[in-house]
Amino acid sequence: MEIYNGALLHLGSEPLASLVEEGTKRRKLDAAWDSVVKWCLNEAYFNFSIRTVEVSEDEDVETLFGYQFAFSKPDDWVRTAAVSADEYCQLPLIRYRDENGYWYADIDPIYVQYVSNDEEYGLNIGAWPETFVVFAEYALAQKVCKAVTGSSDGTDTLYKKMIRAKRDAANKDAMDDPATKFLPEGRLVSSRQGSRLGSREGRFRAG
Repeated sequence: MEIYNGALLHLGSEPLASLVEEGTKRRKLDAAWDSVVKWCLNEAYFNFSIRTVEVSEDEDVETLFGYQFAFSKPDDWVRTAAVSADEYCQLPLIRYRDENGYWYADIDPIYVQYVSNDEEYGLNIGAWPETFVVFAEYALAQKVCKAVTGSSDGTDTLYKKMIRAKRDAANKDAMDDPATKFLPEGRLVSSRQGSRLGSREGRFRAG
């Protein structure tokens, strides 16, 4: 309810009295929640959402050429952060392919760090840092603005505030990364550009 009410506050709307409260605002927030959280998790490699697993070959998948082994992605996979050849994730695996729900490589097993939407990782709201909570509030507010307020006049302002909140959350989260941690490909590109966020910002707009 804290995030719902934070979003409503950004909209200048009255907060919900409780999570059992019915009404248009509650229904619109509920309808937008899953897609907004998924989008937020997909926007950066937030530490609280990162899960590290050992993945063994999927023997039911036959590789006809190229890489020898196929590896199924976990059900809670959202976005790959890094693929490694060792269990400490110190040696980045460069030669692999990500295709159609599988990773392909010439070694078995592989070690993968990925953004997870499991309830103990990305969907564990209690583990969200305050900066990510604010980011989620603005994302939710921007998404439901017209549906809740009846006007789209504030969506551009909310969008700009959401992007600032995202950058703040990602930058502060990055401060917790160990100095020796290697950067996944997407983050390496972003780092060269002066931001770990890449160019994904234009993909989210109010519905």
